[in-house]
Amino acid sequence: MKYIGIAAYSGEPSPRLRENVDQFIDSLKGIRDRIYIVLGGYWGLMKYIADRAIEYGIRVVFTLPLNPPQEPPNNEYTVIIRSDLGFVSRSMTMIRSSDILVAMGGGIGSILEIAMAYDTGIPIIIVESGMATDKVFKGFGEYLDERRKSRIIFVRNGVEAYKEVIRLLSIVQR
Repeated sequence: MKYIGIAAYSGEPSPRLRENVDQFIDSLKGIRDRIYIVLGGYWGLMKYIADRAIEYGIRVVFTLPLNPPQEPPNNEYTVIIRSDLGFVSRSMTMIRSSDILVAMGGGIGSILEIAMAYDTGIPIIIVESGMATDKVFKGFGEYLDERRKSRIIFVRNGVEAYKEVIRLLSIVQR
């Protein structure tokens, strides 16, 4: 089983963000029996991702902070971890529980998750979104520092993100 962490905007998703998510989740449905999606909550773009994944029968793990703004659905496709942690500590739990991080677009929270994934050596894919997360790759390139702990891959859309996930996690498509 592979765990795909997704860093995502906490606000209302734009049409571009929704399109990237739709492409990514639609592509993942073919390997749904071999993956879990790991999210840090159930609001904003994270909610949109979770709802789309659950619709396709993809399992979702929620690592919730203390007093989350919204509770996720509790059903056969969800695992809910309620913590006593603040937002940043919750993010580290999400990252440490993931085999890869896909940043679908976001602000400082998603940027921190990218930095945490980099520091722990987890592969990172940033999907072009027009949001602040794009600036991480544009400002730093493939590596955040000289230690080169994890390569950052920048892709244009959800389909390209899926192809990189398959390649990096060595998931054989059936």
